[in-house]
Amino acid sequence: MIKKVLAIIDAIPSYSGRLFAFLSILVIMIIMAEVIARYIFNSPFIWSHESMTFASAFLYTLGGGYVLCERGHVSVDIIHKHLSVKGKAILNIIASLFMFFYIIILTQTTLNYALRSISILGRSGTPWNPPVYPVKTAIFIAVILILLAAIGNLIRDIYTAATGREDL
Repeated sequence: MIKKVLAIIDAIPSYSGRLFAFLSILVIMIIMAEVIARYIFNSPFIWSHESMTFASAFLYTLGGGYVLCERGHVSVDIIHKHLSVKGKAILNIIASLFMFFYIIILTQTTLNYALRSISILGRSGTPWNPPVYPVKTAIFIAVILILLAAIGNLIRDIYTAATGREDL
């Protein structure tokens, strides 16, 4: 039963991370188009910098849940590498408590941020002036994806701390 719940929890950030990874191709294409337009044709695009920034924002924020789900974040292993499997799980549980405190605050803050931007249909204020509320909404969604991945990791760590096994 726990494995089924974890599969569902993991599927959402994992799928979204793989889906949004393709934005890296879009970022590269925008940069290449801008370089060609600017340096070969001496005619830069007004939209390229913000488009690249927005696509990168989607990529980086919405990929965070995937990276956490895969436990791919950079970590400091000074203590962690010397612990047993059970010890590592206990340390991860303690760290999760701090993270959940932060995520609770971040969830409320980013939700308010997104709702405010949507309510006023926020725009960038630059000459191109694209809407920014999709990016601000993506930040909130990213926090939810990170929360899901963190819950999955916490369940695994509790299981490992209790059993000494990592087979979830």
